[in-house]
Amino acid sequence: MYWYTEKRMRTLLHMLGADAIHEVYGWFFCPKIFVGKLGLLAFSMMMASMCTRRRAFIVTDQYVKHLADKVAQSLRTFGFQVQIWDRAVPEPPLETVQECAEDMKKFEPDLIIAVGGGSVIDTAKAAWVLYERPGTNLKMLNPLFPVGLRVKARLVACPTTSGTGSETTYAAVLTDTSQTPPRKLEIASLELVPDYAILLPEFAAGMPPKLTVGTGLDALAHAVDAYFSSMATEFTDAIALKAIELILKYLPRAYRNPKDMEARYKMHIAATMGGIAFSNSGTALTHSLGHAVGKAFGIHHGISVGIFIPYVIPYYAKATDRYIDLAKYLGIEAKTNEEYLKKLVDLFKDFLRSLDVSYVLKDHGISREDFEKNLDVLAKYAYEDAVTPASPRPTSVEELRKLLIYAYEGKDVDF
Repeated sequence: MYWYTEKRMRTLLHMLGADAIHEVYGWFFCPKIFVGKLGLLAFSMMMASMCTRRRAFIVTDQYVKHLADKVAQSLRTFGFQVQIWDRAVPEPPLETVQECAEDMKKFEPDLIIAVGGGSVIDTAKAAWVLYERPGTNLKMLNPLFPVGLRVKARLVACPTTSGTGSETTYAAVLTDTSQTPPRKLEIASLELVPDYAILLPEFAAGMPPKLTVGTGLDALAHAVDAYFSSMATEFTDAIALKAIELILKYLPRAYRNPKDMEARYKMHIAATMGGIAFSNSGTALTHSLGHAVGKAFGIHHGISVGIFIPYVIPYYAKATDRYIDLAKYLGIEAKTNEEYLKKLVDLFKDFLRSLDVSYVLKDHGISREDFEKNLDVLAKYAYEDAVTPASPRPTSVEELRKLLIYAYEGKDVDF
């Protein structure tokens, strides 16, 4: 069992989205953020005065290890002993997390730094939990109960992609390979928000175009769902709307011209903003559907969540009129609510096309036979996903199954 499939826990998550609850209970968490090369220097200087043992454990992967070396060099300048662990892998299996935690225990750091994309940061978060609290059952880690972190070390995230937002969030996405098909496992604790985030746009400059698009669409899905989430607040609305605006403007530029450093900078900031927004309001159906489909059919996480945006917005529209304010914010003019909705959905469809991404699921190499064979379990996985309770429209396995079918065929949602 996972913590978010337990009936009482899901009921509590639904309750947190009630308007009346917002007035008596809420939170807003984000890390302290350093930007640019001078930001890295200032961070290293600060840590030298705060970490008594000055032992830094850097989690990274082999692809961006050269960037981790730059962070290590900055820390060594201020007297840190540094160990670089470069065995992180995409969508980290629980076994990899355990290996990382074991090496942390041997080194005994008082500073843990993740340098990499979302999977690297998520590996560091989960391994940090096991380093601080050996024997913790990650499957049952949830945001409503304390863990007791920061006894041994602080956590820092330095993202090398512009999309996951994991440098700001209280969640981590792992892979449970004991399930068939393998299942994404979301762990969550308010204590998992990194203490610091270091944003170096030049670290993202090496992303190839397809990865730029995938991570950018992940950030867009974060911001869109954060805005529509039943747990959205005035704080998260402001950040989510600005993130959407920046991504729509700058992601095509970063995709078409990887050396456009203004676009890289804006996307790096927008991704972190999207992360802050959804960390405090939750994502919803773009991610629960995208999690299920992406893992089952090997589609990049950002692509798999991004393509559901044109489907979940009209689905949400049956329960909320927030799409009207979003459309107006993006400069859409219309005479009726129906026209606002159509133009907003078309905007996102056109945006996906501009990035050479089809919003039709069957165009992503999924045969009808494989889709239909897995449809029921995909709907079940999506319904049981940790983020589904944040949907502004209460849903069911049957309706999620229907959304999957519509997305596979590219049909306009009309229910």
